[in-house]
Amino acid sequence: MPSGIKASIKNTVDTSKIQKLARQAACLILVGFPSGRMHVPTIHKDENGKYKGYNGEEVKDVQPIETAELAKALSFGTSTIPARPFLDEGIESQKDQLKKAMEKEAEKAINGGKANWNKVGTMAVGAIQEFVRGDYYKSTVPNSQRTIDYKGSDKPLIDGADLINSLSFVVNGGDIQTSKGTMDNEAYNKADFRSK
Repeated sequence: MPSGIKASIKNTVDTSKIQKLARQAACLILVGFPSGRMHVPTIHKDENGKYKGYNGEEVKDVQPIETAELAKALSFGTSTIPARPFLDEGIESQKDQLKKAMEKEAEKAINGGKANWNKVGTMAVGAIQEFVRGDYYKSTVPNSQRTIDYKGSDKPLIDGADLINSLSFVVNGGDIQTSKGTMDNEAYNKADFRSK
């Protein structure tokens, strides 16, 4: 005997939203130093106004080093430089704020909006810069007296601020927001951003 109840199945899944979410979620925010950018070391003058090297000898020619290589040496240390893993520790210092920002952007994508991963990248760069400019390494891994005498400062990792100011990020994958609008990774790689 019929009960009078009718049942039907509707397709409520919008596959375009799922595809968009998958594209946005499949991205990496890479924070670091661009390959190929050269860092010219800060050269200090002695009491006679002559440029001096770390060893105290007069310097006439400065040899630049790739910024990424300098960051690697400072982060992991060398035979003469103690390790100061400032990238990892800078992110760690604000991990809760970064996690909340990532969750907020992911929620936008889930709800059909546009995630702004550039915002998270900017926050990550700022977290590292703030950490380096703070006093953490002054107390945990201080500069040697020789370095303090040479630089005239006891602030580890900063000598002219060229290195820390060149820190940047790249959003790799997903939909990318650019000066030319929102585009997927393939379109981004083909785009011409040169000024015309």
